Amino acid sequence: MTLFTAEKITKAFSGKVVLADASFVIREHDRIGVVGKNGSGKTTLFDIVAGRIGVDSGDISRSKTCRVDYIEQDKTEYFDLPLFEYVLAARQDLLDLRQQIHDLQYELSMVPHDHDRLSRMGQLQSRFEHEGGFTLESETTTVLNGLGFDPERHRERVRNFSGGEKNRAGLARALAGSGNLLLLDEPTNHLDIESTRWLEEYLRATDRTYLIISHDRAFLSATVDRIWEINHGRLDFYVGTFERYLQERHERRRRYEHEFQHQRQEIERIEEFVRRNMAGQKTRQAQSKLKYLGRIKRLPPPRSDSQTGELSVRSSGRSYAHVLAVNDVTVGYGDHAVLRDVRFDLYRGEKVGLIGRNGSGKTTLLKILTGELSPMAGDVRLGANVDVAYFDQELSDLDEAGTVLDSVWEMDWAAEIGKIRSYIARFGFTGEDCFKVVAALSGGEKTKLSLARLLYHPANFLILDEPTNHLDLDSREVLEKALQEFDGSCIIVSHDRYFLDQVVGRIFHLDDEHLRIFEGNYKYYTEKTAPVELPPRIKDPGRKQAFLAFKAESKRTARHKRQVESARKRIADLEREIQRLDDDIRTNIPRTDWEGLHEASQRRHQLEEQLLELYATLEKLDHGQPD
Repeated sequence: MTLFTAEKITKAFSGKVVLADASFVIREHDRIGVVGKNGSGKTTLFDIVAGRIGVDSGDISRSKTCRVDYIEQDKTEYFDLPLFEYVLAARQDLLDLRQQIHDLQYELSMVPHDHDRLSRMGQLQSRFEHEGGFTLESETTTVLNGLGFDPERHRERVRNFSGGEKNRAGLARALAGSGNLLLLDEPTNHLDIESTRWLEEYLRATDRTYLIISHDRAFLSATVDRIWEINHGRLDFYVGTFERYLQERHERRRRYEHEFQHQRQEIERIEEFVRRNMAGQKTRQAQSKLKYLGRIKRLPPPRSDSQTGELSVRSSGRSYAHVLAVNDVTVGYGDHAVLRDVRFDLYRGEKVGLIGRNGSGKTTLLKILTGELSPMAGDVRLGANVDVAYFDQELSDLDEAGTVLDSVWEMDWAAEIGKIRSYIARFGFTGEDCFKVVAALSGGEKTKLSLARLLYHPANFLILDEPTNHLDLDSREVLEKALQEFDGSCIIVSHDRYFLDQVVGRIFHLDDEHLRIFEGNYKYYTEKTAPVELPPRIKDPGRKQAFLAFKAESKRTARHKRQVESARKRIADLEREIQRLDDDIRTNIPRTDWEGLHEASQRRHQLEEQLLELYATLEKLDHGQPD
């Protein structure tokens, strides 16, 4: 069943087109990942589907059975509720039904033999059971526990939570809803790895349709079977796993670059022919080709995959081999310890991933390593020639009232403005972006700005707390490459498992107030902590579909190639025959043979018409349209 249809919709803000003539269909049981650069229009797409905003043009059709659940960031009036009631309120229909049952029970206590009320009670209770009323509270508890909320906090008011906790509460509320279309915008941004894995299992088990905006590659790989990519206002569709999307995107872009280069060369060749022959013996051929040039739909140049460009993390020089020694450290606030007896050494060039549940003490431990906090017990010692740079996930170093340019320039007031602008351009801030106020930046832009400040001065020991939060796929890949090539040391808190696999060589896991060390990346950690009995392998229903789609695309590509070769061969044959007729008309047929000259001219006219048709066919084929 189709839940939502959009036909050639366009949406723009302040003259900037976010979606241009986009068409799509959302059907029951679709599991779709929505990707694209920061600011490309992903959230706008969700707002349109949810009915929060309209479109400038195009048609939208929503099924009567379509009910949307999403994180309502603007519903602050619910923040005075305790967390448990806040999530329960997503099923206000069941809460109202339960109240009706309670009211009717009270009435029956007064008149216990009222047959009409008894019949009504039976109907209400049957409906309440059918719609999940009797399991509502237990399912709410399951969702809250799965998303990392301790049971003792279920009765705490949402207003008292941190920003990240409010986002998690909103996610819990969306999951608890009754809608058949679930919209999740960056659901893993404030989840630890354990909660992210729980959410993956929840989504795999649900029969609800869902769309997910995410840049978490491991999460997308586990939860979606098709990808929608928003790219410069265009909506591109990919069928299959996230890994298949990456391969096909690369192939599409490579093919488009080839088509662009081929068209450019063909245009240059025809233009050169026209210049050389417009006033010569092949004037008519030149005129035919000139007509063809006027009808060609020129392909726009391929756009760069990433606005971030190449990023390098400069080291301040070699430190001594022993970078950091942590001896019997106890971590906590006041008299409450969250970590005990932490002991480890870090050596030059090592890159460590620090993982653990929210509240396990990761950020607190980092602040002790930077000297911002003091340990409750034990000591921390930095080695000689160690220069520390710390990335704070709260982005507290940013002045919301300042501009992008000033935020980096204040790191080095003596630098020329050209040098600063050139530097921040590597982080995607070009042109007028330099003068944006920090408060107006998106989450991803703020993260990149904070990274720009952090990396402006060289350091040889980086301490990074969730550096990939809000970063798009291209930006994450650029940061990964830069950290891989960095010859200094790193301790990185991250819930991005793919990122950890690419960058770190050791895993520090915080659990039950203690630290365990694993001498490998995240994949190694999962292998060492996996249960001995592996679950049965589940067949991927999308795999066969992806294979069939790949097979059909291969056939289409081969047929398309044959059509192009045939058209080009036929064009060459016609041009040779027209050249032969031109020679006959000029020299071979006597001037007195009016009948022969007339037949040759008629034949030449017919061939020119066929040639124009073939040029049009070739143009369609060059744009990927089969004949």
